[in-house]
Amino acid sequence: MKKSQSKEESIWSESSFAQTMSLGEEKAKMRTFRMKHDEEMNFKCSTCKAKISAHNKDWHNGMCDACFNKEYFPDNEES
Repeated sequence: MKKSQSKEESIWSESSFAQTMSLGEEKAKMRTFRMKHDEEMNFKCSTCKAKISAHNKDWHNGMCDACFNKEYFPDNEES
């Protein structure tokens, strides 16, 4: 991000992920915000069906890290 560019402008760049939620959803999801990516592995990736954590379910659109990064940050993938 350029020094002259504000943080608000940068969240709308092509390689960003933002999701709206109600206050009730936010309170429920905050429980998993600081969890590690290997805690509560009781869920499956919505794309590849790999096991994912409660954190990924709540904060990575229900995807494993690989699928999430491929979908939302394709320019950051290593070749």
